[in-house]
Amino acid sequence: MVAINTSIKLSEFSSMSQDENKERVNALFQAAIIPTPEQKQAWIKQVNDEIQEYESRYKMSSEDMLQALKTGEALKCSEICSWLMLLKTRGQIEKKYGYSRSK
Repeated sequence: MVAINTSIKLSEFSSMSQDENKERVNALFQAAIIPTPEQKQAWIKQVNDEIQEYESRYKMSSEDMLQALKTGEALKCSEICSWLMLLKTRGQIEKKYGYSRSK
């Protein structure tokens, strides 16, 4: 699996020529706008892994957590907000790139 490199170390950036800087920034921009299939898969895996961590930590599925929020049974804390953002991100990835979860 190819990791998505979405950063440039300032120390590396400052030691590059202007052309190298431009090339590196353009490559990062392209990866963000038009990710390769490997980058998409890595992103999906990362999001799914993080969602799975929440499900394991709270000992409930994401669907059960959403239902518990609707009925007021779940704690409303920053971790739940992070979990909800990951679910939203996954939904947007699936919609944009046509991926679906396999159960």
